[in-house]
Order: sequence, then C-alpha cells, then structure tokens
Amino acid sequence: MYFAIVTNCLGHRLHKKSLHNEPELLLLIAKGDTRAYGQLFDYYWDQVYGAGLQLTKNPELAKDLAQDIFLKLWNTRSKLPGIKNFSGYLYVITRNLIHDQLRMNVFRESNKEFLVSYVAYTNNCPQEQLEQKELHEVLDETINQLSPKLRQVFKLSRLESLSHEEIAERLHITPLSSKTYMVRALMTLRKLLSKKAGKLLSIILLLFKLLIS
Repeated sequence: MYFAIVTNCLGHRLHKKSLHNEPELLLLIAKGDTRAYGQLFDYYWDQVYGAGLQLTKNPELAKDLAQDIFLKLWNTRSKLPGIKNFSGYLYVITRNLIHDQLRMNVFRESNKEFLVSYVAYTNNCPQEQLEQKELHEVLDETINQLSPKLRQVFKLSRLESLSHEEIAERLHITPLSSKTYMVRALMTLRKLLSKKAGKLLSIILLLFKLLIS
C-alpha cells in the first residue's frame, strides 16, 4: 500500500504543463544543445527535487538523486525526440531511480543516519497520516509474531529503552540471557521484514530504526 501512496504523490508532484516548445527542445537536446537542456532542467528541477524529498525525506539525498535523474536524461538524449509525453517519461525515470535508492538504503544497517532522518521527517498531508497509521499497525503485528519471551525483551529494550541489566531485573533473568533473547528477536524480525520490503518500504525503514538504534 505504501508504494501506491507515494507513487500517487510522486505523480502529482511531477504533473506540470509541458513547455510550449518542448518537442523542439527535445530535438535540440538530442543533438547536444546544452542551452535547450538548460531550459528543460530549469523548468522541471523543482518538481524532480520535490518528489525526491517527498520519498527520501533527506534534502541532500534528494538533490543527489535529482542530479542523477537529469544526468540520465542527458546521457540518453538520443531517445528524446521519440517521446510523446515527456512528463510521463520523466515520472518513470524519477520513480525508478528513487525507489531503487530507497531499497538499497533499507538494508544497509550501517546507514543509520539515513534511516533515522527518514523516520524523523514529518508531514501533515493525508498520505503521510495514512502512512503513519499503517506503520503502527504493522509494527504491532510484526512484533507480536515473536515468541513471548523475545517479544518481552524486544519491547523493553527498544520501546522502553531499558538496559539489559534493567531487563534482567524485571524479568528475573541474567543480563546475558537478555542479550541472547535480543539477538534472537532481531534475527527473527529481520527475516520477517525482508518479506515485506517490496511494498511496505517506510514500514521497513521504521522497524530497521528500531533494530539498529
């Protein structure tokens, strides 16, 4: 569901009336005209960057992705004259590159800064509100698939921020047992999350924040 939401949002952000001379510009760009390319770049930059920011929640990453998208346009400029709907073509390129980048970042545990900045980003638009509701639902559902002891330790550690010593005291176990249960909980959750990565990307990002924080 989440990819459907963000894809709709992305399409909305990239919906803009074509330039009156766009076919001519595309033909000139195909011939290597940098001035024509500059016109197209200036006209569509804000939308492409905005779409990247909406999906990545990271201004620097959104800027890098927008640059990559326009570089791809230039490198494949020979195809441009045959494109009848340039806005739609730009949408497909933008969607694919951004989604590929997000999927790559989801499973890099070392990229904690990206994950934390993503889930820390807030927006009050209806799409974001629906996303947050779904996040909490799937979070509860996934954690509840753990065995009782693993679920207890995980919640105390990640949701209540207790140390292993505090968990051990509360559950009447040793700190080493607490650490062992936590490792097993993380391994189980990662296995469960990997099955949902394709369509619930922001949920995976949130849960991976819980796993590595």
